[in-house]
Amino acid sequence: MPRLLQRFPFPAIMVFMIEYTFTPAADFRTAIDNLYTIVTLLRRKDGCPFDRAQTPKTSLQSLIDEAYEYLQACNDRDTAECREEIGDVFINACMLLRLHEEYGDFTPQDAINEVCAKLIRRHPHVFSDVQVSNLEEGLASYYNAKEKLEGKASDPISKLEHIPASLPPLEKSHEIQKKLARVGFDWPDVEGVMAKVTEELEEVRDAINAGDKDHVEEEIGDLLSAVVNLARFVKVSPSQALERANTKIKRRFTELFRLANERGIPLDKDHVDEMNALWDEVKLKGM
Repeated sequence: MPRLLQRFPFPAIMVFMIEYTFTPAADFRTAIDNLYTIVTLLRRKDGCPFDRAQTPKTSLQSLIDEAYEYLQACNDRDTAECREEIGDVFINACMLLRLHEEYGDFTPQDAINEVCAKLIRRHPHVFSDVQVSNLEEGLASYYNAKEKLEGKASDPISKLEHIPASLPPLEKSHEIQKKLARVGFDWPDVEGVMAKVTEELEEVRDAINAGDKDHVEEEIGDLLSAVVNLARFVKVSPSQALERANTKIKRRFTELFRLANERGIPLDKDHVDEMNALWDEVKLKGM
């Protein structure tokens, strides 16, 4: 059991510290128990002021941030960084569980037991005698169980209303289009989706030529929606694809800046041709 150590690092200042000896776990169950114990200690009255100040909202934001950092590590193919960032995701998940346990809402066991039962219930093609032969049939079995056994969003309007309002616009667009596709409102092939992207791009061009800023915004929204739908259709996460592009642009521009500085090329509009040449040079390096 942890016990308090009373220390006096400065005159007239009393500091209580929690003595805890960490022993690396040899199995997953013990590792999770260690993490939850540490989070619990941090939340004690004699724990960390920062951790004690956490709320479900702040911890959720941290979890989202850490998830994106994990995505960055995946894009970088950095295994060590992936390991660290997954650990940080677990910290915030444990913090959320601990907060709800402190509030008396539910225990960690309650939440995990519920999701375990849900996974089994929604996979009759794995845990019962339902037979499937491909990915599409597996998804159909999953959603059929979700809707028939649980009564979840059986009509199109309920499906759309179930999308969290707090989702960022890109993710919300993706979820809307996934739900529309599940009720049959979808393109027969990728050519139709790509033609829609081209159509929306032309409408953006027309709006820009007309000089109507409000209409331009509307048409750019339609274009973005069409591109998100294309990503969904070819089974690519639009968020991950965009983050990958962001990372690539940052990496290429960093190298462009290095080369420009090395060769004495100013980064301004008067030297755009030189910058374009450097950009092409960087691309040829495979960066």
